[in-house]
Amino acid sequence: MAKLGEMLLKEGLLTPEQLETALKSREPGPLGHKLLQRGLIDEAQLVEVLCRQSGYPKFERDPQSVDAALAKIVTAEVAGKYSCAPVILTGNLLSIALLDPENDKVVNALGQLTGKTIKAMVIGESALKLVWQRLYNKVDLFAGAASGETAPKGAEQAPAPIADEPGIEIDPNARYDLTEEEASKVVNESGAQIPDEGKKIRESVPVLGIAPSDPPLIQCVFGLIMEALNGRASDIHIEPYPTCVRVRYRVDGELHTGHDLPPHLASGVVSRLKVLAGLDIAEKRFPQDGRVKLAMPGKGNIDFRMSTLPCVYGEKVVMRVLGTGQLRNSVEELGFRGKTGQWVRDAIRNPYGMILVTGPTGSGKTTTLYTMLKELSEPEVNIVTAEDPVEYNLPNITQVSVRPGIGFTFDVALRSFLRQDPDIILVGEMRDFETASIAIKAALTGHLVFSTVHTNDAPSTVVRLIDMGIEPFLVASAVKLVMAQRLIRRICTKCKAESPVPPEIQAILDEQTISRVEKHFSGKGCPNCNKSGFRGRVPVYEVMPIKSKDLKRVITEGGTEVMVAQVARREGVASLKDDAISLVNEGITSMPEALQIIMSE
Repeated sequence: MAKLGEMLLKEGLLTPEQLETALKSREPGPLGHKLLQRGLIDEAQLVEVLCRQSGYPKFERDPQSVDAALAKIVTAEVAGKYSCAPVILTGNLLSIALLDPENDKVVNALGQLTGKTIKAMVIGESALKLVWQRLYNKVDLFAGAASGETAPKGAEQAPAPIADEPGIEIDPNARYDLTEEEASKVVNESGAQIPDEGKKIRESVPVLGIAPSDPPLIQCVFGLIMEALNGRASDIHIEPYPTCVRVRYRVDGELHTGHDLPPHLASGVVSRLKVLAGLDIAEKRFPQDGRVKLAMPGKGNIDFRMSTLPCVYGEKVVMRVLGTGQLRNSVEELGFRGKTGQWVRDAIRNPYGMILVTGPTGSGKTTTLYTMLKELSEPEVNIVTAEDPVEYNLPNITQVSVRPGIGFTFDVALRSFLRQDPDIILVGEMRDFETASIAIKAALTGHLVFSTVHTNDAPSTVVRLIDMGIEPFLVASAVKLVMAQRLIRRICTKCKAESPVPPEIQAILDEQTISRVEKHFSGKGCPNCNKSGFRGRVPVYEVMPIKSKDLKRVITEGGTEVMVAQVARREGVASLKDDAISLVNEGITSMPEALQIIMSE
């Protein structure tokens, strides 16, 4: 379908300057409404162009002949928000007169909202207002009443929609099933403030601020997200069950239950979130992934990555809060202990070579890599990254988000990077021979390459590259440093106290490990840590530089992970277990937390 503006220009009904002025206008309503308000086009001409553009017929009946009962099928709020009106109902066929037929999603949404088969028609603005008057006793339902007309005295005003909100909501009935008291409870418990309507953030991103006039479900979703941000959550889980919709938050790596909402809200909550993420609200049988940037009052723009998953009782939604990890200003601030910090600094100052960070999802690899890039970023250095997705936005760095769905994978991006005259390259993940091979060659031809590999520790990383098909001598030559890391919870400093190692932990560990624990601390629980005894997380590292002849020799000879680890230990490389026990002795974490790392070795 050709754009309305393009057709008006092509037919000589509008000049480019007039079109640009209308497009830049912040008035509510579709483009045709803005053009009419400025007197730039005749309404009859506009309707004819819209009919040719969309292929829909023109609504030509007397507005007074419209059945007033149709107002029960399409509410005033929906009619005003989408600039439409129901005009004819024949059996299950509902004719909808549209002011803006360019928006195809409206037809689909109204079909699901009403349960009817929708037939679209084109209507002029003056005729639409007469139909609104007939159905809703309101002259103008546009947001903000752009034309300046007011409804007759005593007429109820329709609530204004959220500003700059993309997409369409198709389940307004469900969103009103939440009572004002229930919505207020969620909002109040989140600590969120309801701003005045005139103080809403208005940017080029969706606004999640709320006002007293907003529907309860909108207020509820706002409260859930604000509660997650106020509670330092990294993920929001919304899970449908037969008796409730369970909301859980992942804080410091642990899931905590937030709210149990009534089960009938499942569809409305998911539809609301899909709208914000730009997902298909009609598709409920297949998983979907999306991303949205929201302007949160008092918190600025926050990025979320959202995933939906069809399950037995509806759709589960998980939202990852992106970029919440705090980037450090230098490598020293990452928390390295002993000589490991110097090994890392020496490696990133190499003019070429490869630095690998390994660990499971959520172990802080991205924060570590970006802290290194941040320190290396200078005006005379060309840094390019390929990520899935881009979690941090840094100045002076070219960041690329790969899109496997269209074939734009890490190896494709990497090939393109080599033609972009890079000095430093970051590849989000090496998971196949193709990507690893190109990255190794880049590291050997004058580029400093950063990447991640999913392995358990540093020694197994070099073996994993060889298993991918990379020649052992290339691994020994290209890789300068491998760093494995994990995140474990930090003891709350407000309630930390010395305590013995719990008996149940002692029963699990061997005597040699227990003997290495010099001091042990734990958190008693306080308001600062929400009674958990922990607040925040701390990294655990295993840093293995590959620069000694012995280590390079064992890699070149195709040594096993055990052989590589034995040489590394002789050269002073501390394992993850060693670093975790050091954190226990320093009073930074507790033995129950360190146990997950100790037992994995």
